[in-house]
Formats: sequence, structure tokens, C-alpha cells
Amino acid sequence: MDNRSSQSESSSSNSAQPINNFISNKTTSYENISSNIILLKLEEDGFTTPDGKAKELIKELSEIKYLYALKLLFENPLNRFTPKVLRDSLVTFADPEPFDYYDIQSVTRLELHLRTWMAVLEKICFTQMRLSKDLRDRIYNSLPKFVEIHRKTTQVMQEGIDNKYISDFNQFNHRQINNDDDSIKKRNYNIDFLLIHLRDTLHSLRDDETWFQEIIRRVKNLLKAALNITPGILSITGVALPNDNCSILSMLAQIRESLSFKYPVASYYVDWRIMLIIQNNLFTWSESTEMIISNKFSELVLMEYLWNFLEREWINVTNKSILDSQTKFDEVSNKVAKALKNTGSFLNDLAGNEPLALPHILWFGILDLAQNLVQKSTRTATYGLCYYLAIESLNKAPSSFIQFKAVEILLHLHNINNQMFSIIEDDFDQYIKKLNENKSTDFSEKFQNLLLFIKEKFLEDLKILSDDIENEKKGKGKGKGLNQNSYLKKEQTSSFNVIDIIANEITCPVSSEPEDQLCILKCQHTLSLNNLKRLKQKKCPECREKIEENDIRYLPQNSIYKNLYNKFSESGHILSSTELKNSDQLYNSDDSDNSEADLILIKKKKFMNSIIKLNSNISLSSILPKFQKNNILHIKVL
Repeated sequence: MDNRSSQSESSSSNSAQPINNFISNKTTSYENISSNIILLKLEEDGFTTPDGKAKELIKELSEIKYLYALKLLFENPLNRFTPKVLRDSLVTFADPEPFDYYDIQSVTRLELHLRTWMAVLEKICFTQMRLSKDLRDRIYNSLPKFVEIHRKTTQVMQEGIDNKYISDFNQFNHRQINNDDDSIKKRNYNIDFLLIHLRDTLHSLRDDETWFQEIIRRVKNLLKAALNITPGILSITGVALPNDNCSILSMLAQIRESLSFKYPVASYYVDWRIMLIIQNNLFTWSESTEMIISNKFSELVLMEYLWNFLEREWINVTNKSILDSQTKFDEVSNKVAKALKNTGSFLNDLAGNEPLALPHILWFGILDLAQNLVQKSTRTATYGLCYYLAIESLNKAPSSFIQFKAVEILLHLHNINNQMFSIIEDDFDQYIKKLNENKSTDFSEKFQNLLLFIKEKFLEDLKILSDDIENEKKGKGKGKGLNQNSYLKKEQTSSFNVIDIIANEITCPVSSEPEDQLCILKCQHTLSLNNLKRLKQKKCPECREKIEENDIRYLPQNSIYKNLYNKFSESGHILSSTELKNSDQLYNSDDSDNSEADLILIKKKKFMNSIIKLNSNISLSSILPKFQKNNILHIKVL
């Protein structure tokens, strides 16, 4: 830990330094974060229920390690809490008293506090309980105090934690002079986002009807139908199968139409709430004992929805120059801060117009969900999809708000596997170069200051996880070694680049190409929707197990496929138009008895050539025979 801190201090003058100057080469794995040492100790001490653990942890809320354990406890979708414990937790987190002093971890502690508060409120949303008007009013009116804590903490961090003797006059003057540069350099935008989320979630709750439970039920049923978790949607005969992205878009449209709020909420919140409900259902279905869906399926579906939402955000900035909305963001940000700080009576505020929200806040929120998935997942394909999601967002970022969140994700990915994601260092350099070319050097300098701040913040975040993992290793000595698993992941992926891993995940074994519409069979093998319809025998081409309609899970990947199509093509996973023309000639030739098999082998050769470039010890002849027999077998099945 001390070594990391010294690295950070020595590099503070140059934000363009390699990431490893800031982050230790010792990778912190996020696997099995539920096996937190404090939660395990509570189990040993006889606190076996979520309620019991929550009651004990809340007693030590000012301790950051207990706060982190409490966050994990409430975020676990399988944990169920009694309404009394949720109510008491909500009241406790609305108390600003623990923030009456400042230290080096104040920013980290405030964000962690708000994230845990958010997790408690989400549990309340998905629990059959209602908050009274008095309680909701009391919780709501605590938000301005946390807005002020955020402002003051940011100011203290900018001035330096050791600067104890600055006068009130100089504090004010210093703030005015350096407001523009420092607000970007030292501002944790996660806290701004969390405060707005808390405000709008409180706005959305009612005490006079079970509206929220009805919305959850509708979203759950529509999602089940879209994924064929409810039998009959993907009928092989008699019912039209989905053939494009309309299934997701129509489902989202139906949900939006059914959403209505008694009190006004910011316009982004409708889609944001839909996404939270979808995420909750997917996590619950994949982690429950029934295993309704696999973790792989859950993450791929969630990633498709994240890409779908962000695709719409990107369209809105397509023809705009880089950082086009920075000035507007700064103006609205000041207005939002004042509005939150001047919050009055809950019901009086609700009688007014739609609450202000930061520009592109849905974009930020979707990236936050992606970051959360990165921290929980152990799947390299998920990491790869989040990488492209983040790098696209960074390159299209309209303001420092989106820059901040995209950089956070990229740093997390680099820390998980700095070999696989070594390109991130070059990505930052290229982005800085682009800023210099398209904007004034002022934008470039501000981004480098922002990048430096996020790296320093990330080190503080890692300390929480690193302490937890080190304690677990000392306390356990057995079981799954987290860093050991990280090492294994690196070994398994070292010969592949990011796009190869993603392509492999959504490739149909029959066509040998990534597909935009896939089906997951009961045997867990994957098949494209088109090839499923073409099967003469309803048996899996891989294992020959009989395919039952009710056991098929529909996996839409339209947005991912569309946005990564060029990369799939460039890396040899999809044939170019010229190659397709040549393959058509091959297919029509009378000289080939296995023309379709030859076509697949062409694709395989191109794919393997891209891998050979990464590993000179591999020869094409040593790999290709493995694919010939299997692919021809798949073709004969059709």
C-alpha cells in the first residue's frame, strides 16, 4: 500500500505516465467478492442471516471496511431483509454525522456511503413494503446536507488535507479563482450521480399504492417472454420467430408506456429504472439455486441492453465535435448543485416542475452498471465488451462527466488483466493527441489533470479491496486463491486479443461467424437463430442432444454485433464482400463436393492467421485439422 502511495506522489506531475506507475503489477481480482473476510467472520460468530449481519455492521458504519462489507451484503440479489432492518438502515444512512471530519479517504468513504445507501433503497424498491410520507420526507431532506458535504470535501481535497490554517476569506477567494480547473481536476462525479439517483428514486416511490411492485412484475414478464424463459415464444413451427432488434425495442417501448410517476422525476429516470429492474431480474435468475439462466447468458443479455441504451446516446452526439457539451454541462451542473442544496419540503418540491439532472446522466449510469459488472464478473468476454463500451464512450465523450466514468472502467480493466488490456495506455495517449488536434491545449491539460485524479482515486478504491483480499488470505489459507485465479485468466487469454474473445463468445458453430441473434440450447451450446430454423433434425449440431422448444433461450446480440461488425471483419471473423464473392464462385463450382465446408475452412484460416500473428510458435497446420471434421459434420446436419 505504502509503495503504491509513493508511486502516485512521484508521478503526480505527469498524468501521461504509464498506468503501472500508479497501479501495482499485483492484480486485485474481483472474483468471489461475496466472500468478504468480515462477512465470513460474522458467519463464524453465529450471524448467519442477512438481517443479523446488517445489524452488526451498521454499528461500525464509520469504519470503511465495515461499510464495504455492508455494501456487498445489500448488493447481493439473493439476500432478503425484513422491512424493519431496511427501514432502520435507510434512516442510519441518511444521517450525515459520520462526515464531520476530513481525511485522505473522505472522498472514497463518501462515495461508498452513498453507494451503500443506494443499495438499501434498491432493496426497498424490490421488497413488499411502503415508506410513510413522514419517513420519505425526512430522508429526502437529508440530501442537501450530503450535497454540502460533497462540496466541502471536494474543496478540502483541492486545497490539500494538510492545509489547516487557511483563512475563511482565503478559502473563498481560492475557490473562486480556481473553480474552473480544480472542479474538473478533483471532482468525483460518482457522488453527483448517486445524489441525483437517490433524489429521483425517493420521488418515484409512493405510499398510497403498490405501483412499484406492479411495474417490476410487468418488466419481469416481458423480459421472460423476450428471452423465452416463458415457454412458447420461440416456437419452431406456427409462430413467427424474432428476426431483428425489434424484440428489445418493442419490449422497452411497452415498458415505458406502462411507467407513470405520481411525482415528477427527471426524464432520464424512466429508462434508468427500467435498466435497474432488468439487471435485478437477470442477476436473480442466474444466481438463484434454480439457475433459471446461466451466468454467461445473464451477462451477455445485460451487455446487449447496455449497448442498446448507449447506442441511442451515441447517436445524439454523432455529428458533434469532441467535448461539444462541456460548457453546457458546467452551467447545468452548477444549477443542479444549487437545486439539491436548496431542497425544501419533499412534497413542496414535488409540486414543481421536473427536477434538474446532469446532461447525459443516463449515459453515465449505464457506464456505472458496466463498471459494476466488471467488478463482479470473471468472464473475459464481458471484460472485452465493457472495454469497447468504455473506449467508445471516451472517444465520443461530450464532457468531463463521461470522460470520468469511461476512464474509471478502463483502469479497472487494466488492473484485472494488464496484459490483455495493455492497449489502454496507448488509448489514453491517442485520446490526448486527438484533443490537441481538435481542441485547444486547454482541453488536453484538463483531461490529463482529470486522468491523474482518477488514477489517485482508483488507488484508494483498490486499497479497500486489497486489504480485504490480504486479510482473507491470512485468515483462510485455503479455498480459492483470488490472485491465483487472476493468473490463470491471464494464461488462458494471452494468445488472443480482445475482439477474438468476444467473437468466440457469439460465434455460431455452423456458420463459424459471429451472429446477431443466437439461441442457447439446454446443453448450453450456442446456435444462431437462422440455423436453428434450418435444422432438418431438431438436435444440437455439437452434442446431438434433442432440442426441446421450451428449453431454448433467445440471446439477442444485435447492438453488439452492429457496433463491432467492422472489428469482427478486420480480424477475420466475418468475410469481406470480396471474399464472399469468391466463396460464392467456390460454392457454385462443380469441382467441389464440400463447397460449404470449404467456405467455413476459408473463414477458419483467416481467423487462425490473425492468432498466429500474436503467437509465432503456432502453425496453421497444427490448428486447422481440429476444425475440418467438426464443421463438415455441422453442415451435414442442416
